[in-house]
Amino acid sequence: MSVPVSVGVVAAVLALGAPVITAAVRAEAGHRALGTADAAALAAADASIGFLDGEPCAAAEQVARAADARLSECETDRDGFEVRVVIETAAPFGSVMGRARAGAQPNAAAPVGSGPIGANGWAWPSAVRAVTQGSHDGHAIDLAVDASGVLYAPYRGIVVRVGDDGHGIPAECRARPDWWHGPNQTVLIRHEYLGRTLYSSHNHLVAGSSARAGIGVGTAVSAGQPVGAAGRSGCTSGPHSHFTLASAPRNTNPDLDPYLYIGSP
Repeated sequence: MSVPVSVGVVAAVLALGAPVITAAVRAEAGHRALGTADAAALAAADASIGFLDGEPCAAAEQVARAADARLSECETDRDGFEVRVVIETAAPFGSVMGRARAGAQPNAAAPVGSGPIGANGWAWPSAVRAVTQGSHDGHAIDLAVDASGVLYAPYRGIVVRVGDDGHGIPAECRARPDWWHGPNQTVLIRHEYLGRTLYSSHNHLVAGSSARAGIGVGTAVSAGQPVGAAGRSGCTSGPHSHFTLASAPRNTNPDLDPYLYIGSP
């Protein structure tokens, strides 16, 4: 009787094995879908803040295709700079879904002492409403600062760069080496205003001052929110912020007149 019993046990195991294997395969497909969704959401978020070229959902679609999956949903919240995606992956007895979202996590409300905000929603970007030098190097202006050196976001947006701008020593500091104080520290912010994408930058910041203010890449900021402190990094003869407003993510040779947005000194 031992042989039939053994055969029966094997048959039972085989009968149970198919659903167990199918469940395992679907679970694995689900893990792949979640992983792909995470990667797609992150790529879309990078595109939304300008780190990747193209539209956010196009970036998510590219990730999905590379993983042999399908992007079934993609939603972007430009005001909140958040992207939500749903990825569909093939599996036994139908597909499985993976959902993810990525984007900036907004800071708390701007601290007490924030810069005053104008009627158009823009704030003067320093604590002193004055400039030490008018338009130069394109439409850049040099903002006067007080003893604290505090600098503000001129408008709500998302931070896309913080720290060394990577430009090295400019020509003027090769001629005046006493003006060189190490790599220029910048904070570059992307703004959406009246259907247009703009980029502002503060330069010559104290190294680490943005981080101490809770500012990093991907931080959502409000108009008038402190984003760092003016110092003497880069090529400068004294503390101030070389402030720019441009239509592209750069902090040199800006093409937009900041006075049209932040007002006159």
